[in-house]
Amino acid sequence: GQEPLEPLIEGSRGPTYNGGGCPCSACSWLLKVYAILALLAILLAPIICLVAAFLPGGLGLGTLFAIAIGVPILCIVTLLWPVPLYDPDAYDNVGLTQFTLNGQTMTYANYIAPLTAFVPAATSKTWRKDLGKWFEDLTTTEDRMVATWGGGTKMYYSFATCKEKLQQMNSKISADTLKRESQLALVFFNNVSFRDTGRFALGTVKDDHAFCRPLLAEMFAAKSNPGWTLASLRSEFKTLFAHIITLENNNRNGHRALNDPFFPSKTKSILTQWTLKVLHRVGLGMDLTDAEAEELSAMQTVGLFTAAPTSTVCSIYLFYAFFTKPTLLARAKYIEKYRPFIQKRWPAKEWTVAKLDLMGSVFLDAMLFAGGRSVPLSMDLVLGYILTRNKPESCVGVDFKKEENIRSLLMEVMRLHPVVTTLPYWVKVDTSTGQGTWKHEAVCIDRALADPSEFPDPDTFLLNRPGQGSTDESSASNSMAWAEFALVDGKNDHPHSHGCPAKDLSINMIVAFVQEYYAAGPWRVVDDDIHFDYYGTTEGFKCIKMV
Repeated sequence: GQEPLEPLIEGSRGPTYNGGGCPCSACSWLLKVYAILALLAILLAPIICLVAAFLPGGLGLGTLFAIAIGVPILCIVTLLWPVPLYDPDAYDNVGLTQFTLNGQTMTYANYIAPLTAFVPAATSKTWRKDLGKWFEDLTTTEDRMVATWGGGTKMYYSFATCKEKLQQMNSKISADTLKRESQLALVFFNNVSFRDTGRFALGTVKDDHAFCRPLLAEMFAAKSNPGWTLASLRSEFKTLFAHIITLENNNRNGHRALNDPFFPSKTKSILTQWTLKVLHRVGLGMDLTDAEAEELSAMQTVGLFTAAPTSTVCSIYLFYAFFTKPTLLARAKYIEKYRPFIQKRWPAKEWTVAKLDLMGSVFLDAMLFAGGRSVPLSMDLVLGYILTRNKPESCVGVDFKKEENIRSLLMEVMRLHPVVTTLPYWVKVDTSTGQGTWKHEAVCIDRALADPSEFPDPDTFLLNRPGQGSTDESSASNSMAWAEFALVDGKNDHPHSHGCPAKDLSINMIVAFVQEYYAAGPWRVVDDDIHFDYYGTTEGFKCIKMV
């Protein structure tokens, strides 16, 4: 029988400890208010005491000095004090900047520093060259197609090797010699946020992944119930375009990092909010309100802030008040919201609370860190290349109102700006003793799609490259941006498939978006001097309907 649907979340690995006490949003606001008051006290106590020292009949200088020093020290200690946190799958040797996972230790020097250097390389004016050098610096002179970083991680660059590694995942998973952890591309996640699964969706354990993967594939499939067509997706975007006069988008990490946590209404994330609305309707038959779409869009940034640091950082009171606690509350709220929609989507399935929350957590992760984030990034890039006056030579004069040209543009955009940099995993070696050791590896999708042996002149933007057809699933296809070679026998719903479960949907969403952009016009582009880096348009764009 089914378990009762309780309002509090019970994880798939048993009841969880809600570190920090009461789970209500009012307490979350009290935590923030105290943190703000403590910060103000640190700044104002010395100033107030200095002013008071010159007033007649006030406290003695010794007392004022003690207050001026003591209050800030007390507040600093409070703000840095660790809050008890539940981590369902804690790493070893966790500090502020280091942790050990499967015997491999990540430190500031071998992990955080190189990762920090990635950002300026990816966002420079010469980003293609600088990013290539960042990857090259991780290699040795003996082999420029294999990199080593992060305490021993092997990262592969060759297209042929990457393809082979992805194709071998199924057999190794079946033999229990390959597993994944809570990782998103180059970044390791802590597991504090993922109380309902124990891990981030891309790193769920074998049985949990085998349960969710066929459901995700069905959820996003065109031929499912209710399914989707290009026409139905166009209808969704037609409705969304009908309600706006100005299309202003800025998906930059810096812009969103400043606004999402504190002023989400000021974030120019309309493409992200639209994507979330469409994905919820297609996947769960759920209509998001404008407020919910805005909240989920902001959660992409706040959730990343919470997942990327070590769990030690997440427990620091100041960080906990503004990031960790709001993330835990928001995740619990949406996972509970998803329960009846998941049951309605698969009414014949016998659901338990644990399974409902596992599926809800995985779907939420897809909205925050996978399709809900990558599709609007792709929209930003595709429409940016259409609008810019700085078009690549192969795009000049092309009619992007035509579906086939939009698809061709998208495929080259995904080759040059792959939204998934790497696909990481762990392989067991030295199994002859019956034990074995886990070693970390990663398929570098970015470098594989820049391999000159597969893509001549790889730094040039070129439409209609051989093998890059958006619907080409034949052996001649060299598309890897969706990790297609990680599908088992081309089956999207196989329990061990690890390619994107929504490739076709994502492509058709972008085609539908561009087609409805044209249909809703004509538009005036406020500034068509649009430039790009690895992450997308450098300053976003603004279009106004000419009505």
